[in-house]
Amino acid sequence: MLNKVSIHQLFYLILSLFLIFITQQNSFLKITDIHSSLTILFLVIMSLGISHGAADSIVIWKIFPKIKIKAIAFLIYLLVVSLGLLLWFLSPILGLITLLLMSIIHFGQSDLSYLSGVTQGIKISWGFVMSLLPVVFFENDVKSIFEALVDSDINAEVFANLKIITIIFIGSFLFLVYINKDINKKDKSFLTLEFLITLILAGLLQPLYWFTFYFCFLHGLRALINIGIKSLGDFILLIFFTLPVTFFSYYILLEGLKINYLTIIFSILMALTIAHMLLPSINRLLLKAIDNR
Repeated sequence: MLNKVSIHQLFYLILSLFLIFITQQNSFLKITDIHSSLTILFLVIMSLGISHGAADSIVIWKIFPKIKIKAIAFLIYLLVVSLGLLLWFLSPILGLITLLLMSIIHFGQSDLSYLSGVTQGIKISWGFVMSLLPVVFFENDVKSIFEALVDSDINAEVFANLKIITIIFIGSFLFLVYINKDINKKDKSFLTLEFLITLILAGLLQPLYWFTFYFCFLHGLRALINIGIKSLGDFILLIFFTLPVTFFSYYILLEGLKINYLTIIFSILMALTIAHMLLPSINRLLLKAIDNR
């Protein structure tokens, strides 16, 4: 009998095959001028993509018994997000490096958390590949995106080296999964298919299209399953909770401060990922403080 993760994997595989078919029939997803569709990507990421981060509010609400403590937890969470944004705008290069390092850890830990027998090597390999996979197929495009984010030129050798390292991690992931004896055959088959079709998509889609698809439909939905979202109503509620972030991003950052779409998307993802990854520590500290009172 298929569990929720297996059902999601089937959904992701079918959706990926459909997308592969579409890319062969329609040139829209192959356009080189990605800026013409940044508005759509922005809306998709700010709604579907970060909705799993909005579930942190549910965790905070459920874990603390008193309104005062809930409010303190929310304020700390928002402070961490604000400090993350400040870090990015003070030093975009440091912000981008921070985002990539966190993604390498977070994607592997989150996407593969359903596998009890998976090793840290497999998780890191998965996380590295999912963070930098487009550089293998679209090295110059990734270079252009990174340079736009940090507003400066980056040595081309950096991307040539990242390409080689990413290819090594692709092989490392497949090898480590193959020799792992603690993952059953069904899980290995689903995981390998999921990984390979994601590789194929990365070779067909421009980097930002690929990232949006992976982040929303694999990472995001998998995270919602991990959190325990049980109904479409819960999912819609989470998207509703992302609306303040979307409005803030659009009306304050884009219209007010004239910050470009790329910077808004990735600076907010970096800031929210920091808070999302630190939430368990924040909760533990507050719970310990409550117990010591």
